[in-house]
Amino acid sequence: MKLTNEHSGAIAQLYQTYQHPLLIHLLRMVGNHEIAEDLCQETFIRVLRHWPRRDSTASVGAWLYRIATNVAYDHLRRRRRVGFVALDQIGAPASSEPEIAARLDRAAAIEQALAQIPHIYRLPLLLACYANHNTEEIARVLGCSCGTVRTRLHRARTRFREAYQAHHEERAAE
Repeated sequence: MKLTNEHSGAIAQLYQTYQHPLLIHLLRMVGNHEIAEDLCQETFIRVLRHWPRRDSTASVGAWLYRIATNVAYDHLRRRRRVGFVALDQIGAPASSEPEIAARLDRAAAIEQALAQIPHIYRLPLLLACYANHNTEEIARVLGCSCGTVRTRLHRARTRFREAYQAHHEERAAE
């Protein structure tokens, strides 16, 4: 991808105009100034990368904030995946085979319970529980109202609970 001088000038102007407001936005999201600065730079890297494909009829400011928000969400998801180990557990023996088997059994039960939930309920549940999206974000993704999302989440949780409990009752009967 090669940017013309016109595009480079436009992006430089965007940087001058939006760098500080985006930095403040990111700082509110992540709560750390250094991380917010890094994420702001990542935002403008993505702007450079996607500039030719942007919708030129849409608001550039809204587009920049959407990119910045997505960059922050990506960072927060990565940070949440990083596990911390208590100091007293360093050097502790690895999990025993029964513990691993129990975890695998739980994972299989979750997978089976999710498979029994209709897609219309499963997708909002996955977006809420595993991707940590809020009701408004899920509504935007699914193209429905927040009320509809809340209803689907309630029904999904109820169906999941029933399917999960049924799996454990079957396992206990074996």
